Amino acid sequence: MWTRRHRPPAKFGDHIRYFSERTAELGNQSLSVPLPARVDQLIEFYLEDRYRISRGGGPASPAAEMAIVGPQGRPGTRLHLSGSLKVFTIHFQPGGLNALFGIAANELADQGFEAQRVIGRCADDLRDDLLQADDFAARIDAAQRWVLDRISNAKPVDIVARIARDLIESGGLSPVGKLARETGLSDRQFARRFEHQTGLTPKLFARAVRFGAALEAKSAAPKRSWTDVAYEAGYADQSHLIRDSRQLGGAPPRRFHADWSAVP
Repeated sequence: MWTRRHRPPAKFGDHIRYFSERTAELGNQSLSVPLPARVDQLIEFYLEDRYRISRGGGPASPAAEMAIVGPQGRPGTRLHLSGSLKVFTIHFQPGGLNALFGIAANELADQGFEAQRVIGRCADDLRDDLLQADDFAARIDAAQRWVLDRISNAKPVDIVARIARDLIESGGLSPVGKLARETGLSDRQFARRFEHQTGLTPKLFARAVRFGAALEAKSAAPKRSWTDVAYEAGYADQSHLIRDSRQLGGAPPRRFHADWSAVP
């Protein structure tokens, strides 16, 4: 599996984290990959074969050609990969989909939808432009034009969404309580608006970001011990990482990471 990423210019920064494209030639090989709890809000467009997705041990079904995918607050989702894969993805900032399209992220949590069902006919405009693009750079240009056409009519990004962005940038380590107090909102108001913007509660959001950072750190240095990875990611000790791995990934860290990172 080959993944390319591109960060957009600063004028997109309130709405788009980055663009990516994953390609693979798996032939007759079939892979099943677990997903941990994660904070991503995505539009995925399949240029070739599609992922098949199963949730909670149920049967796998093919993804929509263009799908809006919400954040995931629990384990149990698996991607089933085979054939020729080429998937172009727009990764939104927390609150980006809400600002652009008025979508409440908590209504997307733990689900994926055909994009046209959620954002209407403008999804067809994006689909047509992506189909006409010849390569990753051209698809980025098409996606940026599509987003830019909508930024002018977008509502301002919520301050709570900006705090969620700060949590991502800190690896989930920024103190949520302190950030909440800076907004001047009550705890209840902050939690409600945070979940509306991100799809997850503030605590779960921070835990998912931190667990994701630990997985990426282990992948970047496979020989490092899990104890070192846990401390670097901000866990008090390895037992706290094990707890999060079981609750957010569905298995202990060693077993989950081996399964999660099995894509070549």
